[in-house]
Amino acid sequence: MRGVTTLIRLAQFEVDEQRSDLGRIVQARADAEAALDTHDATAEREANVPLSDARDLAAFSAWMRQATRARAKLKQRFSELDSTENAARESLRDAIAQVKRLQTVMETAQSAARRVGLHHAQTRADERESIRHSAAGAVAH
Repeated sequence: MRGVTTLIRLAQFEVDEQRSDLGRIVQARADAEAALDTHDATAEREANVPLSDARDLAAFSAWMRQATRARAKLKQRFSELDSTENAARESLRDAIAQVKRLQTVMETAQSAARRVGLHHAQTRADERESIRHSAAGAVAH
């Protein structure tokens, strides 16, 4: 049973590590989402600025191309983090299930050990009773 206890501790450590990792991933995803929202708000503000001449229009056009590429990168990062978060959640669920399986193994082993102990105690009690009964029968004769 000592080995199962060690396995449970190791599995619980793994769960704790995965929870911590998931927290960092969730924060990074939230940061990426906020950056994307900020970028979109900036692009909207810039698009609403009145353009007075061809030079302003050319500058805005160049800025918009760059902004579009930047948004694509931000969107890609957000998507990657979203996928990573989903995978981390699934991995955490699996790790928690492993801890529960190991705890069930431990409880089953403890229950079996108790049953064996009770059986041995009952057997010894039966033997003592049999000896006492035999001794009482021998004294009576």
